[in-house]
Amino acid sequence: MTDPVAVAALGALDQAINGIALPAPPPSLSHRLRVVPSAVRHRGLGGYAGEHAEPRGAVVARCVRAVLDVRVDGGAEQAAADHLQSVVSALLTQSNADLRGRGIERLALNDQMPPDPRRAQFELSFEYLHLPTSSEGRIDTLDLAFDLNHTPYRARYRFDLATRTLAGAPQPLSRFMASDDAALNAGSPPGDWVFDAAGQCIVQNAATQGGPLDLGDPHKAGSQLLWRVSGVPLASSRFIASIEFDATSPDGIGIVFGRSGAARWHFLASQRHGYHQFGRFDGEGGWHTLGAVAAGFATGVRHTLTVTAFDHTVRASLDGAQTLDIHTDLPVPAGELGFFTQGNAGARFHRVRLIELY
Repeated sequence: MTDPVAVAALGALDQAINGIALPAPPPSLSHRLRVVPSAVRHRGLGGYAGEHAEPRGAVVARCVRAVLDVRVDGGAEQAAADHLQSVVSALLTQSNADLRGRGIERLALNDQMPPDPRRAQFELSFEYLHLPTSSEGRIDTLDLAFDLNHTPYRARYRFDLATRTLAGAPQPLSRFMASDDAALNAGSPPGDWVFDAAGQCIVQNAATQGGPLDLGDPHKAGSQLLWRVSGVPLASSRFIASIEFDATSPDGIGIVFGRSGAARWHFLASQRHGYHQFGRFDGEGGWHTLGAVAAGFATGVRHTLTVTAFDHTVRASLDGAQTLDIHTDLPVPAGELGFFTQGNAGARFHRVRLIELY
C-alpha cells in the first residue's frame, strides 16, 4: 500500500534540489539533475516527530536516502567538463544552514565512480516533515500502554484519525464501511452510523442488538463500522488499537477485530451490566466468551480504550488501567477492525489509532 507521506516526501525532495541556485549553462549546453531514491524510512516513533503549535497536531517525518545524478548534455567535451565542474562546485559549497533549511541533511560527492566529463553523482539524505493542515485539539491524556508497546514486536503506525478532521468533508464516512452482524434479534433496528458535524464525532444512533445484553449468553451481535485505509480493508492479526469514545447509553461499546466474512472477535464494555468481555464468533453459529471481568465505563465521559492483540494474547485497558489480559486457545486471526456496539444507541467516537506489530 502506498504511503502518502512518503510520496509527499519524494515530491518535496525534488523541490528542494530544484530550488538550489546553480550556474547557468553556456550556449549549446544544458544540465539535468535527477533524484534516484533508494529508501524512504519512518523517523521518530512510528514516524511521529513532535507537535505542531498552529494548527495544533502531530508532525510526522520521513527520511529519504537517494542518489543525485548530475548530467551535462550538448557542446564539446571540454566545455561540458568545465560546466560540470562548476555545477559540482556550486553543490559542494552550499552552506550547511541553507541545505538544512531545505531538509537536506547530507550531500556528498561520490568520488568512487569512474571519471566522466559529463556526469557526477552525490549521495543524499533528506528529512521531510509533514505538518498538520487542521487542528487535532489538545491532547489531555497519554495512553502509555499504547505508545510504549509492551509486546515482543516492533511497531509501526497504520491509521490515526481524529474525527474532528472529517468536518466539512463531502463524505465524512468514506474511510469506513458499516456492517451489521447477521444474528440480530427479531425486531432489532439496523445500525445507523452518522457523522455529527456539531459534535465533530461519529455516532451510532441505533440500539442494534443480537443476543442478551448481559453475560448470560456469549451471543453478542451488533453493528460495526469498519476502518478502511485508502479505501482498502485491513487484515491485521497483531496490533494495538486505541479509540476515544463517550456514550449516553450504558450498553455495549467496543471494537471488533479479526473479522473475516461472518467470523470475528470483539471487545465489549457494558456499564449497565458491569463487565468487560472478549468474545469470538466462529461464523457458523458458535459464540464464545474468551474472558470477562467486572468493570464498566462512566456515561457522558470521554474514555480511551486500548486493545492489544498478538499470537494467543488479547489485552484491554480503559483510561490507562488494564482490565483484561487473556491467553486464548486459538491465535488471533488476521482480519478487519472497527468500532462495535451492541444495544447502544448513544455511542460517540472521537478518534481511532492503529499500530501494527511486526
